[in-house]
Order: sequence, then structure tokens, then C-alpha cells
Amino acid sequence: MRLSGGDTFTVANDVDTIYSPSLSKDASAQFSKNFYVSAGASAGMYPITISATYEYTEDGETTSGTAEFSYTVQVLQGTTHSAGSSPSLVASFGVSKANLTAGDNFKLNFKLSNKSAQYNVNNVNIKLAGGDAFSIASDVDTIYKSKINKASSANFSKQFICNKGIPGGMYPITASVTYEYVVNGEKQQGTAEFTFSIKVISKKRSKKASELTPQLIVSSFSYGKESVSGGKEFTLSFNIKNNSSSIKAQNVLIKLAGGDSFVVADGTDTISIKSIKPNATVKVSKKFNCLSTATSGVYPITATVSYEYIEGGKQSGSSDLTMSIPVVQPDKVQFQQIALADKTINVSEENDCAFQVINMGQTKLSNGTVKLLNEKGKEINSAYIGNIDAGGQFVSNYTLPVTFDETGDYKLTLVFEYENENMDKKSIEQEFKVTVQKEEDPFDKTGENPEDNGKDEEDHSNTKKLF
Repeated sequence: MRLSGGDTFTVANDVDTIYSPSLSKDASAQFSKNFYVSAGASAGMYPITISATYEYTEDGETTSGTAEFSYTVQVLQGTTHSAGSSPSLVASFGVSKANLTAGDNFKLNFKLSNKSAQYNVNNVNIKLAGGDAFSIASDVDTIYKSKINKASSANFSKQFICNKGIPGGMYPITASVTYEYVVNGEKQQGTAEFTFSIKVISKKRSKKASELTPQLIVSSFSYGKESVSGGKEFTLSFNIKNNSSSIKAQNVLIKLAGGDSFVVADGTDTISIKSIKPNATVKVSKKFNCLSTATSGVYPITATVSYEYIEGGKQSGSSDLTMSIPVVQPDKVQFQQIALADKTINVSEENDCAFQVINMGQTKLSNGTVKLLNEKGKEINSAYIGNIDAGGQFVSNYTLPVTFDETGDYKLTLVFEYENENMDKKSIEQEFKVTVQKEEDPFDKTGENPEDNGKDEEDHSNTKKLF
């Protein structure tokens, strides 16, 4: 089986294929695969497609078959709503019976969650539609709920019939929701629509295959650590398995491609294997460089595998196998030009602690905040400065004004707190000293020669004096 998440989902740290040697008649098997949601995906319903190939024996002959399924997955908006945002409803569901077939009666159980921390939703009306595949069993197609409180959930259910004559596949049940909520004493209207994808299996029974045509798959792989750093070299090791129980794969050729993020670090991009025996696994490895320009994210390395085998004569096969590699770019951020560093200022006089934050890395810095702390770690002033793009900078403009009420030498710390593209909270800090003194009086004669005290000042004017 090959899984594809389109532009929205990427297989998480794994190959995009799943293999099972057999599936007995009247039996079922459960599979799972972890996915990443692409960082730029907007809220909505998106498909994950499963393309399956298989073989079965009918009247003593081995026949190949294919099937394709699509699972619809909801993606929520990954932003924090402000106090004035409307409520957001999220749905989850399940069915009361596994392995549904045409003619079956089942119950759809679903839950609506009000994700708003501020607004209750009232007069919730839910209209259900099963399309051509499902019919509501002796009941109306609507459900009513007077209220779903903020940060709360409500459970619902409805009995359905799986219509006769439909083939196996994935079919939708749609829930169209209308509701009301109150903002500043004013009633507002809201809507939401959810699609629940229900799997129906065909009643046709496949027969057990006597043997398998060779299919080469990546059974496992590794790249050394939890993630790869931008600009660094790593070794990709992976196992190629021949899943046939009786047929050898020969003249196996593996061509590796790293796309825009990885390049082969040694030799060529091609690996040759003379043969792989039935049910055998061969381990191969290749060194790659992760480009320093690659931003943090998950990127594929594709292995295009071609091979030959003997089955009623010489045959050939090929497949593209994808391995997902997470890349993490290191944060490179620093302070520059702290205006008050090693400076002398006057007591009780407001001064701007001007500064610059330089982002020299390849990742965007989000939700930045600067703080000015005294020697004991107590906050003197702080400010929110927002986001800094890769290669960008923030230049303060009277962002941290500060006033000292007493003279002396002060040891201060400037702190910048932020979130990187992996949503890790990080910070940098820089210490500096400031001297605070009493403002000098230009008319203060203290410190002059004491012998001059009491003497008349010398008359430098041109005015003559009369006696």
C-alpha cells in the first residue's frame, strides 16, 4: 500500500509504503502511519489517499488487483484567536460497527467541541446527509441542541442504513451545523460543515494468492539522529526488502534523489545490487549533505528502484520509494549596538535603552519580547517586538525607556525571548554596565582654589572708576 497526503500531509519520519504478506478471506488487518501537517496548510478538509496492489488465485491462476481509498482529515487553523474572534467548532466521530457492507444498519456517533474560551454557542441545529451511500433509519435528518458551553463538548448519534448495491469504498456523511452566539450583547450567526468518511467493504471475497510477484520496499531507514541540521553531513541507511516468497529480484538498481534540500556527499547517486533473495533484506547506505539554505521542515529523499525477475520469462519492475527526513536549522540571533552599554547617564533623567536584534539564521523568529532586568533579575521594562524574518533585524525606536532614581554603577541584562519555527521557546541575553551620576551644575564653584574665596573679582571692564 502506498500512502499520499498531497500538498497538505507528509509521512512523518517513515517510508510512504506499508506491506502485508497476506490477508486471509473474511479477515481484516489494521495499519497505521504517522503524518505531519504542512506548516502552510489552511483550515479545511483534506484527503489522504491509499493505493493498494494485491494478488489472488482464481481457478488456479494468479491475478493482480488494485484498490484506492481516500480518507478525509480535518485541519484546524493553527493560529490563536483574539478575544473578538468567533467560536470554533471541531468534530470527531466513530461508527458502531466495523466492516460495514451494503445493507448493514449502524449508528454514527459524533462529538462537537466548542474550542472558544469566551463564547457559548446556542440553538445548535445539525442537518445530516448520507448522499447515495447511506440513508437515515426511520428518523428525521436533523438534531437540535440548545447550548454548547465555551471550552465544552456535546455528544450526538444517529442511526443509518448502508444502502444496498453500493461497492466497497469510502463514502461521506455530511453534518451541516448552524448556531448562534452573543458578542457584546449582540446576537451573531455562525455555520460549520463537517464530512465524516465511512468505509464500506465489498462483499466479494478474494482468494488467497499462491505466490507473490516481487515488490521491493523500504522496510526501515535511519539518518543518525532525531533530525538533520542544515549545512551538515549525515548518513542515510535503509533496508530494501523483497516481499516475494519464492521469486528472486535481480540486477537491482537504486537511484537516490534529495530534491532541493539534500545532495549526495560521496560518489554517485546510484547503488547497484546483484540480487535479493525471496523474503530477504539488503542494507544500503549513502552519505548526504543537507543544504545550508534549507529551512526547517520535513523533506523527502526518493529512491527509484528498478529490478528484474523471472516469472514465465524475464520481467522487470520499478517503484519510487520516499523517505521523509526532518531538517532543523539552528537559531543564529544576537544583540548589537546596546546604546547604554558602558555609558554614564544622569540620575532621574529618562534615557532610551536603544538596541538591535539581528537574525542571522535561516528560520523565522516569532512572538519576540525584550526585557531589561536589574542585577537581581527584577524586570525594569519590557516590550513586545513581534516577528523577525530569516536574515532580518529589529531596530528599536524608544522601545525600552528607563530612569534611575539613585546614583551608582548598575549591572543590567537585556533579554530577548522568542519562538522558532519548531515552536520551541528560546532566549538570548547580554549583560552590560551603566553608571548613573548626579547631574553637574554649571554654576557650582565648589572645587575652585580656596585662596580666591572672599576676594573681589578682577574688574576686566573698560569702565573707569572715579575716586
